[in-house]
Amino acid sequence: MSQIARLFASDIHRRIEEVIKVDQTDEDIIASEIDEYVVTDAIKGHFLEVLERYEETPRKAHEGAAVWVSGFFGSGKSSFAKLLGLSIQNREILGTPASERFSARVGDKKMGVVLNLIGEKIPTHTVIFDVSTDRGIRSGNQMLTEIMYRLFLESLGYSRDIDLAELEIGLEDQGKLDAFKAAFLARHSKPWDEQKRTPIFASNEASAVLHQLDPATYPLADSWARGRPKIDLHTGMFADRVVSLMSRRRPGQSLMFVADEVGQFIARDVQKMLDLQAIVQQLGVKGRGKHWVVVTSQERLTELVSGLDDRRVELARLMDRFPLQVHLEPSDIAEVTSRRVLAKNADAEKQLGKLFDSNRARLEVNTRLTADITLAPLTRQAFIDLYPLLPYQIGLVIDIVSGLRMQGGASRHVGGANRTIIKLAQQLLINPQTDIASKAVGTLVSIDRIYDLIEGNIDSQVRAKIATIPAKVSHPLAQSVAKAICLLQFVKTVHRTAENIAATLIDSVEGDSRLTEVREALLALEKAYLIRSDSGGYKIPTPAEDDWDQTRAAITLKPADEKRLIAGIIADFWRPQPSHTLGDAKNFRAGLTIAGNSEEVGDLTVHFELADDPAGLAATAEQARNRSQTDPAGVFWVAALDEDLRRDLIETFRSDEIIKQKSRGAQSAEETSLVAEEKARLSNHRRELTRRMRAAVLAGRAYFRGNERAPEPGVADVGKAVESVLGQALPLVYDRHTEASAKKTDVAKGIEALLTAENLAGLPAVFSQLALLKEQQGKKVFRTDANPLSEIAALIDSRASYGQIATGKTLEDQFLKAPFGWDVDVVRLLTLSLLRAGVIDGVVKGQPFDTATSDAARDCFSNNNLFRSSSFRPKKGIDFDVIVDAAARFKETFGEEAKELAQGPIAEEIRTAVERREEAVDSALATLRANKLPGAEMLETALSEMRSIRRGTQDAAILGFNASYLGIKEAIQRSGELSQALTEPALQAVHKAREALVRMPALSEEVDIDAAVLTSGATLDDLLKRETFFREFAAIEKNTLTVATEYARRYKAALDGRVEAYAGAVAHLHATPGWERLDEAQRTDIAAPLSHWADPTVNNQSIRHMRSETELAGHRLVAAIEKVHQILEGERLATVSVSQFFAGGIETEEQLDQALSGIREELARLIGAGKKVLVR
Repeated sequence: MSQIARLFASDIHRRIEEVIKVDQTDEDIIASEIDEYVVTDAIKGHFLEVLERYEETPRKAHEGAAVWVSGFFGSGKSSFAKLLGLSIQNREILGTPASERFSARVGDKKMGVVLNLIGEKIPTHTVIFDVSTDRGIRSGNQMLTEIMYRLFLESLGYSRDIDLAELEIGLEDQGKLDAFKAAFLARHSKPWDEQKRTPIFASNEASAVLHQLDPATYPLADSWARGRPKIDLHTGMFADRVVSLMSRRRPGQSLMFVADEVGQFIARDVQKMLDLQAIVQQLGVKGRGKHWVVVTSQERLTELVSGLDDRRVELARLMDRFPLQVHLEPSDIAEVTSRRVLAKNADAEKQLGKLFDSNRARLEVNTRLTADITLAPLTRQAFIDLYPLLPYQIGLVIDIVSGLRMQGGASRHVGGANRTIIKLAQQLLINPQTDIASKAVGTLVSIDRIYDLIEGNIDSQVRAKIATIPAKVSHPLAQSVAKAICLLQFVKTVHRTAENIAATLIDSVEGDSRLTEVREALLALEKAYLIRSDSGGYKIPTPAEDDWDQTRAAITLKPADEKRLIAGIIADFWRPQPSHTLGDAKNFRAGLTIAGNSEEVGDLTVHFELADDPAGLAATAEQARNRSQTDPAGVFWVAALDEDLRRDLIETFRSDEIIKQKSRGAQSAEETSLVAEEKARLSNHRRELTRRMRAAVLAGRAYFRGNERAPEPGVADVGKAVESVLGQALPLVYDRHTEASAKKTDVAKGIEALLTAENLAGLPAVFSQLALLKEQQGKKVFRTDANPLSEIAALIDSRASYGQIATGKTLEDQFLKAPFGWDVDVVRLLTLSLLRAGVIDGVVKGQPFDTATSDAARDCFSNNNLFRSSSFRPKKGIDFDVIVDAAARFKETFGEEAKELAQGPIAEEIRTAVERREEAVDSALATLRANKLPGAEMLETALSEMRSIRRGTQDAAILGFNASYLGIKEAIQRSGELSQALTEPALQAVHKAREALVRMPALSEEVDIDAAVLTSGATLDDLLKRETFFREFAAIEKNTLTVATEYARRYKAALDGRVEAYAGAVAHLHATPGWERLDEAQRTDIAAPLSHWADPTVNNQSIRHMRSETELAGHRLVAAIEKVHQILEGERLATVSVSQFFAGGIETEEQLDQALSGIREELARLIGAGKKVLVR
């Protein structure tokens, strides 16, 4: 197979310039640029459009003398603008006029005619410059008006310094310029035209000469230097000066400004954009087509204007000021590259065509990329034209070079012009590092070879990391994969997936896919922490990301953390909580416990146990089967962890932990970005962990009462699987549910009927459905001796026999449990039926009732909350045994003997004893409520019973006391304990504890907080929620002290830091030269922002706020010192912000030199003007 070098029509070793510079003056280079310039049909059309408009302007004068040239980075817009300006100026290039040389290169007769007409009829002076690199551009803060005026002055032979140029113009107006130059040379032994390039010296030297020439006007040697007028440069003055100075020094000529990279200069700056608009408008009005402006930009003008939020009408007019808008398309560069470097000879075209035809299908599959845009298609002709590159690689290289240019530290050789891409294509062929030209035909340029060629432009830390890969990773393709990832990071539109990386590494037309190798290499690189992945795909980590990954890798998953994480994932399967409906009436929910810890409360609990590995699943399953036999009301589910699942657990935990560690302290943009990336990584790991855990659970085994209960086949959701098992187990666990199963709407109708009906005839169907009624002597009566009513009555009677209160909540809780599972509305209906049957009576809000149609009964049974707080007791007659029970319970409750065993006296003694203690219970309840303390519910229920006893009949008093004496006894004891415990100091301790808890969120944000403090906070929170909190004051005070002390320590440290920073700033301010010259009022005013925060009594801030104020101390000190100088120096003071000179960023040494030169010139100008300069 022949060598690739033999395929090309031209010498591939000839010299090609790397970067087009619009201000290049070397004639040899300019001639080479013109002679090798490739003009596509589209580019030629644009040239003709602009040239024809320029040629016709003298005959059809107009104001629209402006051209906007746009194109993506590397499209050749700089070349277009430069050659346009050179051709119109028609300067001599190696003895040949530029227009003639350019016409010959284009080979278009029409263009030649137009250029000849322009050269003959419209002689033109051009000012060509790059606004991003010209040394006369002092800072990114300058307006384009000033920049263009300075360069225009210089092009006409005036000083670039505006003040010195004004002097020259004034002297020229008076006919004294030559005399001034002669006197200057005689006095200073230096030519004025050379010395004026250093304004800091030239100003004073010129002033001395003026004094010498005209002592009457300039009585002192520095009169002009100190008294020269301030020039107010605006676009109107600029346009006037262009007209007047062109007529003076370039009479009869037109003027064309060619400004490169203007789009980047004015982007996102409304004022600069308005300045450009005004320049074009003023030059158009005052020049009437004689003064043209050509600018370049990466963005179209419409895109630049629409990208601003500002909607001023002047911005819209900017569009009208550029009637000629040239946009160079990306497709041109592929054609230029193929014709300039990669053009093939006839034999090569045949050979490559045959090679493509033989391997087309394989090549299309192996090199296919997925991207957010449509990439150049792989056609037969495109393959021939661009070989050994592939069509998509031209766009790829453009994006890579553009990205390199934007990165910090890129060398000056990294550019985006056409010639850079062309040069790179040539170097791929002939550079010894790649030497593709010497390879056999069929070899392709893989992306790692491109990396080898431009490696010097990659960040040194990234290069070093990639260079060490062979020593750290054994996979042979690992380094090439890393190189591919590195370059693809600059291409935002191409996804950095394994498939795309493999496609970019194809190095032969006849080669097979490398996807398997690439995936293996990616895995090895990830394990070595040499690459990482984010939302855009794989990437080479930065040093900060390396540090992040090393910190992350050091995080270990402890068993307790593993259990917590597993519990959280499985608990997520319970959202929404699995449920199953029995009898078309009540929804039963599945509870959840994991490894014995309750996660969700439900009607039937699913107990999860996890085997450590698949091998241990059988033993764990057998244990679960045995437990299901001893706990017939639960489902026991087992699953097994495996290696992949454990890896996901570790990765998820690491991501979660490092986010907690780093997010609170993230300050820089890079740290914030890393936190955001880690959150995305956490989301991915959690998603994968959830998927694996779901699969493990569904592949596990479920046991109920010793039998395996598999979910329905094909279920892919854990919730659905649990619901399937619930459907099998619930009817067996809640086997008495059907006794009181009814729809809510039917139950509600039944309750309303019982509260209003005069008799039991014609009651709703729910009473028949639940079999609550029977016929007796021709009338409907309740079946109180049969279920379900007998169950309710038995519970009320049982609790009353033990002196315990049977509240509605007691009934609800009991009958919600297995084997009943009765809904609270049904329990209300059944309890109301017993009341209507005369079997029970009740108390609601301290008001006794014994009839179902009373207002008290309606209050109780129409509201779930009131029903739960109401109490019920059996309705029995009073016999001697009841009185004896009452006397015994009286003594047990109050510690006194009943004086008489008779109904009247015992009832009166009960009432009296209750009344004596009611106030104490009420007072304790009021204290709990007033201080929002737990335990009020128990006192409230007992107090309601006490009031019912006091207000009721003798029978009600005795029966009510017998049924509720234990609750009353406990309430009396509790109120006594609370009275003793809740002293003013104790309540103060509660208040301090709550204050400490308010501080906990701030403490939990602290990165270095001791775990013991967090534990104390959690314990304190738990203690204050207990009903028996009053017995834990020692523990409350101890944990309060721990939290409060830690907060106070950190608060003091933050306060001390703020005071120290501002006290130091105040001292520094007092030591500022000139401070002693200020009066007391001025000192006080200037120092106030510093002394305020230096005062330790100003301490009503949070820790975070104080730290923020501390960070601002330096900025406030600078502002205060500046005020001192403003007062002392007045108008003599000038402030220069150094940052403005770096506003566009620094990419090259040339730009660095420009910025430093701009700083020096600006400082020199101000010093020369007698200013005192403050640098910020």
